[in-house]
Amino acid sequence: MERALAKLSDEQGAVVLLVGVEGLTYAETAPVLEVPAGTVMSRLARGRQRLRTYMYGEDPDSEGTGQ
Repeated sequence: MERALAKLSDEQGAVVLLVGVEGLTYAETAPVLEVPAGTVMSRLARGRQRLRTYMYGEDPDSEGTGQ
């Protein structure tokens, strides 16, 4: 998990840690990172997808395509 987290961009990694590990809400995370809550949500979604890719070898570009 540590290696997978290290592969995330700084922005995605920060959101994954704050929301996923620290348990902050999107509204709490947004001012910490000085970004809108919508940005927190999109970074978290992309970060989680990347983590799945790194940990389980899933293709991030095949999401929702049935491949």
